Amino acid sequence: MIFVPFIYFTLLTIYWWKTHQGLDLCVYMAGLYALTSLFGIIVVEGNMIGRTMDDGGILFDNFNLQLSIVPTLLYCAVITIGLFPFSLIYRKELKTISTPNPLITYVVSWFLIGVSVINLYLVADSTAEILSGDLASVRYDHYSGLESPAEIKAMSMPFIFRFLYYFNISTLLALPLFFYYVCFEKERAWWFKLLLFFASLSVPIAGIQTVDRTEIMFYSMMFISCIILFRNHLSTIVKRIMKIASIPMALLALVYIVAVSDARFSKTEGGAETGAVQYAGQNYLNFCYFWEYANYDELATERVFPLASHYLLHIDNGEERRAIRSGQQKFFISVFPSYAGDIMLDLSPIGLIVWALVMLIISLVVVKHSHREELSVGEYLMCFVISVIPIFGIFYYRYMAFPYTYMILIAVLLYITDKFNIVISRRETNDEEKQIEE
Repeated sequence: MIFVPFIYFTLLTIYWWKTHQGLDLCVYMAGLYALTSLFGIIVVEGNMIGRTMDDGGILFDNFNLQLSIVPTLLYCAVITIGLFPFSLIYRKELKTISTPNPLITYVVSWFLIGVSVINLYLVADSTAEILSGDLASVRYDHYSGLESPAEIKAMSMPFIFRFLYYFNISTLLALPLFFYYVCFEKERAWWFKLLLFFASLSVPIAGIQTVDRTEIMFYSMMFISCIILFRNHLSTIVKRIMKIASIPMALLALVYIVAVSDARFSKTEGGAETGAVQYAGQNYLNFCYFWEYANYDELATERVFPLASHYLLHIDNGEERRAIRSGQQKFFISVFPSYAGDIMLDLSPIGLIVWALVMLIISLVVVKHSHREELSVGEYLMCFVISVIPIFGIFYYRYMAFPYTYMILIAVLLYITDKFNIVISRRETNDEEKQIEE
């Protein structure tokens, strides 16, 4: 059974490659699941399943591995439902992205830049110290519930700045906005576009505070998705600059990931190499573990509806809450079961199917139909925030805490203003002022 997801997603990747005549978003996404399925095969066939959680986060051990047909089919089906809307987007046919209200997009861009400046202030004096210190110790402190230096520093700021820091995760939206301005709003100043790109780096930079590899991986995966969608619209000069700049950035990211992996897994059985393979290949295995051993008597909504849970129920997906739920389930829940596994654990298998169908409807409403030649900025950003779910979902469900949902709210705001042609411009404001004067 371990071979089924790999064969299925490989065939799906090949099929979409042929229908889209090359690399496209859906091809990329299906390829990610084929790749993680391959690592899952290596884990099982290479006898890399550890007997403790320190061996890489795989819940199965060598004695209770159960991979049955029903969870396998459910896993493949739910992931396919999540990928399908993106198979309707053909990058070769997408000619432009526009907005009836460029001012709101411009203001949102500056807001994200401002949030990134706050993040820079908070991490500036501790990042170098963390990178030159004991990474394993910093990581242990994080898992023990200790606040990072940036979080401690943030507590000394005025309330408004502390609140704005919640939006730091939303600065990832600066990445698609950067590509939008580079490709379709070329009259904007180059320094403004560079500031947007700098703002997009806030998430991986903040991840260093807790010695987190996942944020670097997340950013890299979403950056690649933007390159795939827009590479036909990038000028030769921009492509050349990106190639030159990406080499040192990729090398730094690789060195960081290797160093963190070594600190994380060097003392475990099998070492850092085995730990890295387990890290990449555990999603399908842990999904099947959830199917076999999870208790679905009580639903948990703090990860599925984190904003409502935070403000209405005052329940967050924090360390204490996860510890309580792990105790209830009799196993550690903070592993990588794919986004489908997280939703299934919270809502039950039936709830997962309902959730997947609801997300399918939302995605189809945004995409509208296949072979579109034009998207609005709001539609593009909605596609981006929805694409986060399956792309990063090879690990876990990304929007599992209330600060993450602010990014969705920003995208929804721009989607609504574009859909209903809510236009706010300097010219309109001046005309209204003139009418009042008359």
